[in-house]
Amino acid sequence: MKEEELKKYEATLLGLQVNLSKEIKDVIRGGNDMGEIGNRDEEADETEESGIAHAEQITLKGRLHAVLDALERVKTGAYGTCLECRGVISTDVLDAAPESLYCAGCK
Repeated sequence: MKEEELKKYEATLLGLQVNLSKEIKDVIRGGNDMGEIGNRDEEADETEESGIAHAEQITLKGRLHAVLDALERVKTGAYGTCLECRGVISTDVLDAAPESLYCAGCK
């Protein structure tokens, strides 16, 4: 991969890292804004909302972990190489998901 392309993807990944970190904090903050429990229906709604927020946190943290791994691969020179076949991951795949580990054929 050309140095110019690599820098573009690194900048994209760094932006994703910042955005995902902010989203995680927002979800955590939102989950802590629960008011006093007034009745069973409200309690059930809050429990459901808490479960959804927790699931969202897990998803966001998983993607953040993948982004951090991709940034590490940029540093080591392994970015853009498929973990399965060791081929090149196309720019189409990296443009869609810059943290991708696999080429289109190995996905």
